[in-house]
Amino acid sequence: MAETNYQFKEFIKSEIKKYKGVYFPIKAGRWERLLITELPCSSLHPNPDDEFCSESIGPSFRIISEYEKKIRDNLRKELMPFSEPIIVEKVRPDGYLILNGHHRWAAARNAGLQNVPVEIVNLTQEDDIRKMLKKSDRQKRVTFDLDEVVFADEGSDCEVLKRSLFSHKFEEKIRLGIPALFHFLRIRGYDIWIFTSEYYSMEYIRKLLNKYSAKVDGIVTGTARKVGNIEERKKNIEELMTMKYKETINIDNEQVVRIIKDTKDFEQYELSKESNEWSAMVMNIVEGFDTKGEE
Repeated sequence: MAETNYQFKEFIKSEIKKYKGVYFPIKAGRWERLLITELPCSSLHPNPDDEFCSESIGPSFRIISEYEKKIRDNLRKELMPFSEPIIVEKVRPDGYLILNGHHRWAAARNAGLQNVPVEIVNLTQEDDIRKMLKKSDRQKRVTFDLDEVVFADEGSDCEVLKRSLFSHKFEEKIRLGIPALFHFLRIRGYDIWIFTSEYYSMEYIRKLLNKYSAKVDGIVTGTARKVGNIEERKKNIEELMTMKYKETINIDNEQVVRIIKDTKDFEQYELSKESNEWSAMVMNIVEGFDTKGEE
């Protein structure tokens, strides 16, 4: 007998109650992440802090119904139930927490699927950040948004770096000038931190950038995730950074912003939108910081 919408909502409530104050994320091993590409629906847990589980918002049964129809159509055609895997994070005491794909998971349950395609990721935790900070003795950092600045699509205004050897297994393309800029910043005493709201594994990002000799010191993934108190999490991360670094430079597509902790002053510099000048302009601006320090 098919589960009613009311019964499904009650099931979500019972799952959240069962794991509230009990579950916590742990790292999945390399082979586990590589070899496990599907999991039983029963091993996936709804994220209590996602809108899907909110009593005031809750799941969209229209979206679930649409996914269920697509799944049944694909199964009749002997295709995969859906093309994009459900993104999950390993948790204790058991199973995996859904980070992205609640509606597909619900539709798969309705369609009677035992297993669903998944991608297991290791997101950045506060303990990871503490370890990354402890490794460095530098007092300056530079921050980049991975998706908006470091990555570039061939259809965008940014020129794309030619793929390096053995990098073809990675779908993402790197912006022209990024490796040279990272090298330039590191030899001038800056730690390089990458932030992304997407659910990439830290290991994936580090390996991808290493293929282009773009070394980074810190990676923070899933910054938009709704786990616990997101505002408190962001505040804790920023406090850790502030305690460590006396100088911070934020670099995006249109400007460079420099912040000195002791004075709380900031300097702002505009960048050209010409893609072939972007990295060179950043370098010129940072060189100006060195000149000021010598005066």
